[in-house]
Amino acid sequence: MNELFRFMVMRPADLPATTDVHTLDARAIDIGDGAPALRRSAKAFLQSDVAVRTVTEDPLGIAARAVAAALGVSRMSNADAEAVILAATGRASTAVVSGGDFAAYRQRVEDTLIAAKALSDSSGTDARGLATVAQGLDVIARTADGDPEIAVRPLVMPASLPKADRPASEPPSTDPGPRPTGPDEGRIRAEIDRLDRAIAALGGLSASGFAAQTRSEAPQPRTRTARAAGDAGGAARTSAARTETENSGSVTPGIPWVLDTSTVQKLPAAVRSTLRGLTLDVAATPLPVMLRTLDEARGSLLTSLTVPISAVSAVSLVGSALVQTPGASDLVGDPATGMPTGHGSIRPVGVGDLLLVKEHVLRYEGGELAHVENVLKSEHLDRETRRLERTETTILTEQETTKEEERDTQSTDRFSLSRETSSTIKDDTQFKAGLSVDAKYGPFVEVKANADFATNHSSEESTKQASEFSKDVVARSVSKVVDRVLERRTTTTLNEFEERYSHGFDNTKGAGNISGVYQWVDKVLQAQVYNYGKRMLFDVTLPEPGTAFIVAQTKGKLEGQTFTAPVPFTLTPTQVTEGNYAFWAHQYDVTGIEAPPPPVKTFSKAFDGTVPQDPYEFSKSADIAIDDGYQAKYALWTAAWNTYSGAAWYLLIGNNALNVFADATYVDMAGEVGAVSVATYGWKLRDFAATVEIFCERTARAMTAWQLKTHAALTQGYLAKQQAYQSQLDEAAAAAGVVISGRNPMWNSRIVTTELRKQCLTLLTAQQFDAFGALQTSIEGYPQPDLPRSEQQMPYVRFFEQAFEWEHIVYFFYPYFWGWKPAWSHRMLLDDVDTEFADFLRAGAGRVVFPVRPGFEAAVVHYLETGEIWNGGPAPDISSSLYVPIVKEIQEATGAPGDEVPVGDPWLVRLPTTLAKLRADDALPTWTKVGEDWQPSN
Repeated sequence: MNELFRFMVMRPADLPATTDVHTLDARAIDIGDGAPALRRSAKAFLQSDVAVRTVTEDPLGIAARAVAAALGVSRMSNADAEAVILAATGRASTAVVSGGDFAAYRQRVEDTLIAAKALSDSSGTDARGLATVAQGLDVIARTADGDPEIAVRPLVMPASLPKADRPASEPPSTDPGPRPTGPDEGRIRAEIDRLDRAIAALGGLSASGFAAQTRSEAPQPRTRTARAAGDAGGAARTSAARTETENSGSVTPGIPWVLDTSTVQKLPAAVRSTLRGLTLDVAATPLPVMLRTLDEARGSLLTSLTVPISAVSAVSLVGSALVQTPGASDLVGDPATGMPTGHGSIRPVGVGDLLLVKEHVLRYEGGELAHVENVLKSEHLDRETRRLERTETTILTEQETTKEEERDTQSTDRFSLSRETSSTIKDDTQFKAGLSVDAKYGPFVEVKANADFATNHSSEESTKQASEFSKDVVARSVSKVVDRVLERRTTTTLNEFEERYSHGFDNTKGAGNISGVYQWVDKVLQAQVYNYGKRMLFDVTLPEPGTAFIVAQTKGKLEGQTFTAPVPFTLTPTQVTEGNYAFWAHQYDVTGIEAPPPPVKTFSKAFDGTVPQDPYEFSKSADIAIDDGYQAKYALWTAAWNTYSGAAWYLLIGNNALNVFADATYVDMAGEVGAVSVATYGWKLRDFAATVEIFCERTARAMTAWQLKTHAALTQGYLAKQQAYQSQLDEAAAAAGVVISGRNPMWNSRIVTTELRKQCLTLLTAQQFDAFGALQTSIEGYPQPDLPRSEQQMPYVRFFEQAFEWEHIVYFFYPYFWGWKPAWSHRMLLDDVDTEFADFLRAGAGRVVFPVRPGFEAAVVHYLETGEIWNGGPAPDISSSLYVPIVKEIQEATGAPGDEVPVGDPWLVRLPTTLAKLRADDALPTWTKVGEDWQPSN
C-alpha cells in the first residue's frame, strides 16, 4: 500500500515531581562563569586522573550498573530494592553507602558526566554507561535512606549550567532600502561628473581665449618705369621711372585652437586636474582635441557602468503552469560561512502516537459530467483554428554625392595699328638732313622714320602711326555640387507562427442524432490507519514551502522546457546614451546602428588670387557648408599677402567684418547652421591667400535625433526578440496538449517532503545552509571532495538526517494568502494534475510535525540545550527538567519502526482528477449505493 497521509495524536508530557528526578552535583567543574569557562574547566577535568573513563574500572561502578539494569523501568518497594542491591554488591545498601569510597566515587561519576555533556563528546569516556552507573548509585543511596518506593530516576543537569547562545535575530525590515550598486559605480559616476564639468568649462570659452596670432611684414622696394603721356599737341616727352614699395606679410595663429595662457590660468583647478589626468597639455593641445578626448573618456566610463535592467526570467513548466523566475547558478563553490554553532528556538511540543494513513488505488471511475457535444442528424460539424503572425519591415536608404568643379583661365592679347598720312609745304631755311627717330611700341612692334635731305623750299609728307596694345585676362570658375541623399536599407523580418486545431463530427450519413458525453475521471482509494507508537514530536509552521521548488524548477536550462524572455526594454529615448546603446544593441542583436555624432567638427575654405593691373582691386565670396546637426561657434582665419602702398584688405565671416591687417584671427560666431557665408575684398594687393576654419559644436537637436533613431532601432530589436519568445511559448503550449502533463505523484511526494525537511532544519538549527559545500575543483576540472571540509561537515549532516524520522513527517498546507502579497496573483493560479502537489505549490504557509527517531531523544535534547551535536557514542540520558518528561515517556513507550499496528477499519477515499473520458454511449451516468459507498451503475 502507498502512504496517503500522516497525522499525530499529540499531548504534552506529564511533568514529574522534583522527587522523581536526580539533579547531578558539580563540584570539580566551574559552572558559574559562562559557557567558555565551563568548557575549559570540563576539558581540564576529563584530562585529569580524577575523571572516570569506563564503568569497569571500579567494582562499585559494575555493581551500580547491575542495580539500575535490574530495576529497569519498574518501581519496587524498599525491601525488593534492597534484595537487588544485596545480590549485586553482596552487601546491604547502608553498608555500601557508608563505605569510604561511595561518596567520592559518586561525585567523580557525576562530575565526569557533566564534563562530557559540556564538551558534547565522550572523549574516551563511556558517558552512556556512566549515566546508568549514576542512576544505580542513586538507587542505592535512596534505598539506604529508607525511601518506601524505589525507581530509576532520570538525571538532570544543574540548574545553573550555562546555556548555549542562540544566533541573534534581527527584526524584519519593512523598508527594502536602496538597491545595492557595484563597488566602483560611485567612483565611476564621480569621474563622469568631473568630465562633464570640464566639457562645460571648455565649451563656455569665448574666441578671445585663444592664443594671439603672429604677424610679420617685410618691405621690399621694387622699381617700376612708366612713360609720360604725350601733350595735347602730340609732342613727345621722355618717359620717367618711379619707385613703388611692395610689402610682404602674413597672419598666423601659431598652433590653431590653442588656449591663451591667461585663459588656462582662469580655468578651475579641478578642470585642469581632469585634463592632466587624461595626459592633455592644456597650454599646447588644441581645443577640438581636448573636447573629443573628454567625450571619448566619458563614453568609455558610461560603457563600464552596470546597465540597470529588469530581472530576466526563464519560463518553465511548474506543474501544469508556466512561471517565470531568475536563471540558474553554479554548482560548485566555497561555503559562505563557517560551520553553525548555535541552535534554533523551536522546542518539542510533547509526545504522541505516530499514526500513518496508507492507501492503495482500487479503481478509476467516471465522475461528474464534464461536457456534452451534440451533433444533429445529417449535420457536419468541424472546428479549425488558425493563428498567423507576420511582421515585415522595409527601410530604404541610399546615399549619393556628386561634386563637379571647373576652372578656366583665359588670356587674350589685342593689338591694332592705325595709319594717318598728311602733306605739308614748308619753308625751312635751316633744316638738318639725316634726322633719324626710333620708336618701339609694345613687345612686338617697331616703327622707324628717317629723313636725310635738305632744301630751302621743301615739300614734306609724313605718316603718323598710332599703336594700341591691350591684354584681357578672364578667369572663370564654375563649381557645381550635387548632394543627393537616399538611404537604401532593406530589412525584412518575417515571423510566422501557425497553430492549427481541427476537431469535427460527421453525422451526414447517420441514422439519428448523436450526443458525446464526457465525464471527469475520479480516483478511488482504500485507506487504513497504522499506529507507529510514541515519538518525541516537533510542531512548526513554515512560510511559503513551495517557493524554493518553483525557483529551482525554473532555474534549470533544459532544452525545449525552459525559454528565456528577452531583457525588458524600458528606456525612453532620452535615456539612450553613448554609454549604453552598444549594450542594448548586443542584447537584441541589432546591427547597423550609427555611433553618436562627435561633439565638435571643423569646416574650412581657402581663398587665393593674383591681381595683375592697377589699381589692383578684387572681391570674392563663398559659402562654407556645415553638416546638419552642428552650429558655428568660433572662426579662425589666417592670411598671407604682397601689397603696394595704400593697400586695404577686409574679410567678412558670417556677421563679422574683419580688417586683415589689424584684427584678431579668432572670432565668435552667432551659432549659424547649414552654411557660413564668407567674402573678401581689397585693393593694392598684388597677390594674396587666406583660409577660414569654422569650429562647430554638436546641437542638442542632433543628439536628440540620434537618440530617437537609435531608440527606434532598439525597440524594433526588442519586439523581434519578444515575438520570437512568445512564439516559443505558443509552440510549447500547443505541444503540451499532446503529452502527459505533471509528474508521478510518488515523485511529487518526495519533492514535498524534501522541501519541508529543509525548512524544518533551518528553524531547528538557525542556519541557512551557507556553511555547506565540501567539493572543490581539481586541476583537471573535476569536482572532488575537500577532505578537511568533509571531515567537519559530514558528521553534522549525518546527525540531523539520522536523529529524525523524516520519512514520517506530517504536514498540512494553508492557502496562498498567508504568503507574500505581491505574489498572490501568480501563486493562486498554479496547478497540477496531482492535487496534493498543487496545494504545495500554492501554499502560503504549511504546518509540519516531525518525530525524533527512537533512541535519539537524549542526543536531540542535548543539541537543544547546548547547540552542539553529540560527537561521541550514544548520548547519556541527561537533560534539563524541561525535557525530562518527554525523554522519560519515550523510554517507557513501546513500539518501534516497522512494528506498526492497524487501527480501525479501512475506508474508501475518492479524489477528483483533471482527466476526462468519453462515454461509450450517450446515456447519462447513474450511481448505486453499495454499503456506505456510491458506485457508478453504468
